[in-house]
Amino acid sequence: MPKIVDHDERREEILRAAIRVIDSVGLDNTTTRAIALESGYSNGVLSHYFQDKDDILQSILVKTHREFMGRVEESMRGKDEFGRLWAMLMQNLPLDRERRVETLMEMTFWPRAVSNPASREFQRDAANDLLKRIRTLIADVRAAGRLDSDLTDADVAELLIAVIDGLSVHAELFPKRLPAAHQRKLMRVQLEAMGFRIDEKALDAAR
Repeated sequence: MPKIVDHDERREEILRAAIRVIDSVGLDNTTTRAIALESGYSNGVLSHYFQDKDDILQSILVKTHREFMGRVEESMRGKDEFGRLWAMLMQNLPLDRERRVETLMEMTFWPRAVSNPASREFQRDAANDLLKRIRTLIADVRAAGRLDSDLTDADVAELLIAVIDGLSVHAELFPKRLPAAHQRKLMRVQLEAMGFRIDEKALDAAR
């Protein structure tokens, strides 16, 4: 009997291989040949699923964003207003291997947004979606009486995005200086400075 090929799974295997290559040698040094070698498939197989390197890279963006949002939804399930916000913030920081690789992928693709219209549009849409979600979570926390600030929800959201980006970049560049525990501590300090009433149980529940 002919072998039944799961094309979706094969496509995922190739994308996972591409992520490993980028993590290892960087985006500029990543080639379709290197991805083929890492995945165990030929260049011909790769061309069956992806048009070129740009198509692979764009698919990685979609894949990592989809997986990130799924993990965010799972981490917020069953939590109160502050717990959902804290869970969202923690999922956006490179606190473990999975999140570190996601952060690295995002940072790697930032320069592409300048010259690649498809990448720019996707990254802008994803960033706007994240901003809206965080703004909604902030509004819920304020309504629950756990935020005392004259700043608007929109301004608080912009500040938190800036903190996320700053901590993420520095944690990638200086991992010994900013281990996971210190990232959590600094995010808590920032929330307190902005007028959030901290829920200790929520801090312990979201890792």
